[in-house]
Amino acid sequence: MEKYIVPKPNDSSLVAQLVCLYKVFKDTNFSDQRDFDISNVDWFYPLLILPLSAHINCYNSRHCKDENNVNHSYLNAINFPYGVDSVSVFQQQIQAHKSYIPISILKKEKGPERERLESLFSMMVYSVLGSVAGAQNAVHYPITELVTNIFDHSKQDKGFIFGQFYPKKNYLDICIVDCGRGLAKTYEEEKGLKLSDADSIVEVLKGHSTKPSVERGYGVRTSKKVVCECLGGEFVLLSGSSALVASGKDQKIVDLPGFYWQGVVVAYRIPKPLGPVDISPYLE
Repeated sequence: MEKYIVPKPNDSSLVAQLVCLYKVFKDTNFSDQRDFDISNVDWFYPLLILPLSAHINCYNSRHCKDENNVNHSYLNAINFPYGVDSVSVFQQQIQAHKSYIPISILKKEKGPERERLESLFSMMVYSVLGSVAGAQNAVHYPITELVTNIFDHSKQDKGFIFGQFYPKKNYLDICIVDCGRGLAKTYEEEKGLKLSDADSIVEVLKGHSTKPSVERGYGVRTSKKVVCECLGGEFVLLSGSSALVASGKDQKIVDLPGFYWQGVVVAYRIPKPLGPVDISPYLE
């Protein structure tokens, strides 16, 4: 099993995390088993750590870490790399490590158990953001929409979600990952459209559903608007060899040569709301 050294990000931005992910998977066969060496990384953010966790779970990859590294206890606290997939274990984890939300694995066949786990995750997010009017709806909407997309479109029976609040920086990061068929393949198989990865992201942003019987699908598009325009945050959507990077009303799609993520990665960062939040003008 070949070793892949995970580089240290240049800074804490979502783009810097995306660059590191790009370097790890560039010029490789995505489904190959690999041994991730994370000992050089001194600070992990969800956009970097969750895709590694997903790959380890889906492709039996491994990881090696320095137990003397400053992040060793943190990685244990969030249950990296294998996460938790039950309500009881999630509750045990948050009781043992009250400041950390564990990596959560949402399984399609678990039905009500999965929904309860998703709700617990959302409740943990609410608790760290504080009781700001409208904040619960603002946080809950994109989580629900983006997790639903996993089971509606990926043809995978599980997805991954992880979040972390940074009190000194006053922002929340959330990442949602699947290792399914990706956007372009979904459009091809469901609607007969042969699109590049970049063009498939454009279609998603137009609200064009991948479901054959549905004309419009606003989940990702509206989630991005809630995150970026309502909450003043940042949003990254990665599928195949292209990624959307958005902040405020600005957005761009970038090509990632030599890189391929089989599935979809969504990550976003929102500042802690300081006043009432109303997402209704951004819903479609």
